[in-house]
Formats: sequence, structure tokens, C-alpha cells
Amino acid sequence: MSLSEALSQLAEQQTDYAIMFLYNELEDFRITTTIHHASVPDAIRQMIGLYPIRMIVDDTNLEGKKIFVECTHKTDRRLTGTIIDEQSQPVAFANITILNPADSTLLGGGVSNESGYFAIPYEQEVVLARISYVGYKTIYKICEQPAMGTITMQPDNYTLKGVTVKGHQLLYTSTERGLLVPVQGTPFEQFGSVSGMLSHLPLMMSNGEVAGHGKPEIYINNKKVRNAQELDRLRADEIQSVEIITNPGAEYSAEVTSVIRLKTIRKTGEGWSGNFSAVYRQGKENYANGNAALNYRTRNGMDFFARGFLTSNNQVINSIANDQLQASSLWNFKKEITFLNRYNYYFADLGWNWEISEKHSLGLTYTANNYITDATGSIETAEEVWRDGQFKEAETNKTVTSRKPRMEHAVNAYYVGEIGKWKLDFSADYYGGHSESNMEGGTVGEKGVSSNTLTKNNLLAEKLVVTAPVPKGTLTFGEEVSGVDRKSDFTQSGFSADNSVHQQTVTWSLFANYALQVKKFSLNGGLRWQNEHNDYETNGQKDLEQSPNYHVLIPRLSLTYRTENWMHTLSYQCFRRNPTYSTLSTAINYRSKYEYQTGNPYLSPTTTHYVSWTTNYRWVHAELYYQYIKNLNYSFQVAYDDIDHPGVILDDRRNVPKSQNYGMEVSVSPKIGIWQMNYSADFYFNNRDLEAIGIKHKWNGLGTYFNLDNTLSLPHDWLLNIRMELEPYNEQGCSQTKATGGIDLRLSKQFLKDKSLSVAILANDILHTRYIEMTAYGGINVRTQFKEYRDGRRIGIDLSWKFNATRSRYKGSHAGQSERNRL
Repeated sequence: MSLSEALSQLAEQQTDYAIMFLYNELEDFRITTTIHHASVPDAIRQMIGLYPIRMIVDDTNLEGKKIFVECTHKTDRRLTGTIIDEQSQPVAFANITILNPADSTLLGGGVSNESGYFAIPYEQEVVLARISYVGYKTIYKICEQPAMGTITMQPDNYTLKGVTVKGHQLLYTSTERGLLVPVQGTPFEQFGSVSGMLSHLPLMMSNGEVAGHGKPEIYINNKKVRNAQELDRLRADEIQSVEIITNPGAEYSAEVTSVIRLKTIRKTGEGWSGNFSAVYRQGKENYANGNAALNYRTRNGMDFFARGFLTSNNQVINSIANDQLQASSLWNFKKEITFLNRYNYYFADLGWNWEISEKHSLGLTYTANNYITDATGSIETAEEVWRDGQFKEAETNKTVTSRKPRMEHAVNAYYVGEIGKWKLDFSADYYGGHSESNMEGGTVGEKGVSSNTLTKNNLLAEKLVVTAPVPKGTLTFGEEVSGVDRKSDFTQSGFSADNSVHQQTVTWSLFANYALQVKKFSLNGGLRWQNEHNDYETNGQKDLEQSPNYHVLIPRLSLTYRTENWMHTLSYQCFRRNPTYSTLSTAINYRSKYEYQTGNPYLSPTTTHYVSWTTNYRWVHAELYYQYIKNLNYSFQVAYDDIDHPGVILDDRRNVPKSQNYGMEVSVSPKIGIWQMNYSADFYFNNRDLEAIGIKHKWNGLGTYFNLDNTLSLPHDWLLNIRMELEPYNEQGCSQTKATGGIDLRLSKQFLKDKSLSVAILANDILHTRYIEMTAYGGINVRTQFKEYRDGRRIGIDLSWKFNATRSRYKGSHAGQSERNRL
């Protein structure tokens, strides 16, 4: 019967509670169940099952106890139907996913009940329904009417000599924009923190990049991740799915080459909830963090939350180097270098959000972070120096840079809503961060050098995204504005020159995306018009040459053809990345007696044209790509001052006029019993016009990278992961890099009935093989040979516990994020 009928029947059979509901709202949700010896609230919970319906019990009303039952999705349409198998028996717990026919983005979903019946609220007039169940062929159907009727599923079995082999759930689903990876109910949910989980997903590399697509921008329920520690605080078992977008639309900033969107599990509940976690790693140095988060949810949809995070991060890097500089003399340097970094810091969030209804929500978050003590980074160099073949000196240099505690503040406000068939997503941001760093260095036993840097950063930004109703397809458009004010004052003791820089940048953009589905083809097109206005002052004087204005168009286009098992996508994208503000500085920083570092205020933005062909077949993903890069931002070395500072190498930045990259990425993820494989291989060539900036050495050899990720789901909630990486010897650009790689192990177990307690032990780089060793000719008459190890061999333990988990309702994203990243 319908849930409305069942609630009416229950109301007549008892007098303890008055049951309040809208009959028409719940009429489409049909149930089949048997209830014995249950309280009234428990009986209603059993009726609701997995439907998007919530129940509120009011025991405090003077007029008597009341129970309110309502649908959480206030929509005019509900996709309904009944799923049966080949023998006309109902199929319970089949997955029904509602997708946008234009670009296969996820719109909603649910499961069938014991009778095979489902009712899923949705908004869009025409949707694509995907119905799947283990052992049966997946069904795709375009739905122009809410009632699907009876759907018969056909078995996907193969019989060999009496043995029936059934298919497993695929590790991911291919979409026009990339991959959709389910986490809930898979081994991924047992990887502790989200940051630990991401590197084990398809296409993801251990350095956090998406293979062939660079560093991704990350969102949690539409909220832009501002700080990497947010991923340490969020548990993997709170995530429903991860979308890896390799074809981002025009709504993303011009510099965004890939996106990761995390969707958390939707849970109901009011009152207090929270989670606590602790992490410890031990190598030559140690790393530890502790996290606590509390949330209070009211019955009217408000959340009040607070988060705190403490970190102690200590790292040592050991390096040996053999450098050579050809100036008026031939200089040779043999070095043993130790880098030691120590950071102790905290940050705290205070926030409020109000989900007024399913169609309207708003919120506000304040974030503060600071160092607890001075953050220090030291470089100690034991160096032997030869000049024209004659031994000159042997000495020890030490440079210590300390950063003073200065509070950083950030505020984010958002509104997400629907007005009729229009959808709005608005965010506004403020960020203010001041810093002071002091450097003291020099040769041990001699008079040293020193410098002081004061920096003040301020950012204001807002962003609006509108989804408009159109007769066919999907249209999204919007605007984004950001303003940056940055001041940097550099003073030093005489090894270079004092410097004061004031830079103001205003960036505003208009963008639009349109997606259209035509039978098996889908077309996605977007255009972003980005305008940048710069005002650059040095020592109080405006420099017109360093204050360029830009007005650029950023197009993005893709065409996809899909069949039942195959999907092919041809795409073109344009990206544009501005230099970070620090690389535009003219201040010359002291690293050691014979090594200085500076920026280049004349750097131009980097523009990339990216063409790719992607093919997906079940658990196989392959991509061919070509990149043409204009004004690549490149590290460059040259003699600093051959007269007053002989032998000193200056490290700065230059633009390589053009570069071309060719590559192929292949990923396979089969599953055999308890063994889930996630294997990938990358092959690439880099062809850079280095001669244009004075570098004569050039190689165009093949670069390769292999990742073998193995996850074993063991009995009693144990999980074992073994990951192996290999990057063979390669010759690319102006460098020759020796082979490197490593093996990581992770063993975890979930405890308690609700699996709310998780414990993991791990060992990284157990063979101590992740060395970086190369020979590079990265400048004019400069050669560098070095071998370094970054304290990667560590053992550790992760602990996490959550209670009364409720879904985050905070839906804010962040405006001006690309400018904030530059700061």
C-alpha cells in the first residue's frame, strides 16, 4: 500500500501519538513490510526504510505526543516503477540513479524496496535513469514521464561446466566529464581520512595530481577546500562518491585543469554529533595531528559547528650535490645539505548554516589559523669549493628562516537556492593574512647576513552561478569578481638590495556552459571571458611595464559518443595560469654563500591548449593527449654578479616561449574475489623550446610512470592495501633523472557495531628507495647533480572515532579561489 495509507492505518490503531503528514506528498511512496511488537516511532522508521523521508518526534507538546513525517525532497515529480527479474519476481535493493542526459551528471538516486518498487524525487523534465543490480545487465532509459512502469532485468551470467560467474560492481562509472567513483559500501571507505583515500582512486597519483591533468581543485558538497588539512579531518566513510573531472567547464577558473568533487553521505538526525581523530608518523623526524569537530543541528534545519585542528610537522631532507658554474672562472661545488623544517600550527572554524528547505540554504563560516611558535626552516651546507681547478675553501654555511606567528582570517558566506526552475549558487569571501619572516645565515665563524620580509595580503571576492531552464539541454552561466591587495617589504644587511612592492589585481569574469544530448551523442561547450587589471609599484613608483592588463577568452568543448559498454570523448580545453605572487618578487633571498634566489616581475601568464581522446570500456580507461603550452613558467639558474659576488648562482624564473607535450594514460581496475586492482601506466614526451632562454641541453626521451595499487578486503572488517610505484630512468627537457619508486603498506580494521572506530597501522617506503637523483642543465653555463631523500620512510598509526554522525548541510563554495592560491 502507499505510505499515506499505512500511516492512516497506524493512526487509527493507536492513541499514543498524533501522526501529522500531507497525504498527497507521501502517496507515491509504496511499501511492503511486516511489523511486530514495535513502538510507534520504530514502526514508522521501518515503513520509511530507504526513502528520502524524515520523521520528527515531539514528546514535549502539552496537547499530546506528535510525530511529523515529511518528504525531504520537495519536488513536483517522482520517478516511480517496479523492478522484476526474468522470473517476474521483485528485485529488492536495486540501484536507481537519475542522471542528466546532457552530461551524465548525478541528479539523484535511490533503491527499490522489498516489492521491487521505487519512488525517487527529481526536478528536471527529462532525465536518464540507470538501473543496476549485481549479476544483472545495467539498464539505461530516457524518461520523459515520471511513471516507468514495470522494468524487467536480465541476468548477466556466464555458465561454464556448471559454475556460474556473476559480474562485480565496477570501480567507477565513466561520464562525459571524467569518472564517478562510489565510496560508500566499497573498500575505499576504510582508508581513514579522505586525504589518504584519494591517492588510491583511479587516475590519482601519489603526489595528489590527476594523471595527465595536474593538481585538482577539490570541493566538498559544493564547498571549495581552502586548506589541505580539511581532507585530513574528513573521514573516508563519510563520503558517498567522488567525481574526478578531467574536462572542467567554464564555471571553473581559467587555471583549473582538473576537479575533484566529494559528495558526503546524506544522513538525518538532530542534536549533537562530532568526530575526533589523531595521526602519528615517525621517520627521522615525526609528524602528528589531532582534530576535533562538533556540530549541533536544530529541528528547523540550522547547524552550529566548531572545528579545531593542531599539527606538529617536522621534516628533514638530506641531499648531496655536485654543481658547476662557468663564468669568468670555472667553479665546482661539492655539497652535503640538510634541510630541517619545524612547524607547529592550529586553525579553528566557527560556522552556522540554515537549510530553510530543500530549495533554500545559506551559511557563514569564520576561519582563523596561526603558528603556535615560530615556524623555522634551516639549511645547513657543508661545502667544498674549487675555482679553475684549484681548491679554494671548505666551509659550513647555515641559513635559518623563522616565520613569526601572525593570525590569518577568512570569512565565507553563501546562498544556494531555487526560484521556480532557476537555480542560484552565490558565494562571497574575505581573506586577510599578514606574515613576517626573518632570515639569518652565513658561514660558520664569519660575519653573517640577515633579512626581514613583511607581507600583507587582502582578498575580497564573490561568485554567482545560475542554472536556467531551456527547452533542450542545460544552460549554466554566471560571473566571478576578485580584488587583491598585496604589500611586501624586504630589507637586508647588504648582500643584495632593499625592496618594497605594492601590487593590486582586480579580476572579473563572465562564463556560460551549454550541454545537449542527442541520442547517443552529447555535446558540451563553455566559454569564459576573463579580465585582469594589474597595478604594480616598486619602492613607491608605478611600473607600467609590470602592470599589464589582460582580456582573454577561455573556450572549452567536448563531444561524447556512448553505447552500452563503450564511451568515447573528444575534447579541447584552454587553461591560463598566472604566476604566484612570490615568483613576481624582485627581492633577492640568501640561501647559502654561493646560492641566492629571486623572482621575476616580468613573467607572463602560462596558456595551455589541451586536446584529448578518451575511451572507456567497463574497467578499462585510456586517454591520448596533446598539449601546446605558451610561456611555461620555468626555473632558471645563472651567475649572479661575477665581479662583486663571484661564484654565486642565482635561481630565478623565466618563460619558455613554447612547449609541447604528448602522452598516453592507461588505467585498469579489475576485481578478483577479495582482490581489487587499480593499475595505471603513463607514457609521455616533453618537447620544450629551452634554447630560446639560453639552455643548450635538450632531451626528448620517453617518460614513464607505473602505479600498482592492490586492496584486499579481509574477513572481520580488516583491509590490507599494498601500493607499488615505479618511475624508470628518463631524459626530459634539460635533465636526466634516475629511476625511483617505492612500496607502501596499510592495514586497517573497523571496530564497534556501527564501525565508528577505525584503527590503521602503516609503513611508507619500506625499502627506502624513493630517492630523487638527477643531472640538470637548468640555466646558462650551470650544471647541477644531486641526490636527495625526503624522510619518506615512516611508520605510523591513525585513529578516528565519530558519534551521532549527521550530514554537513554547508553548501558554500569559494569565490576568487585562484587568486587566493596565488597568495
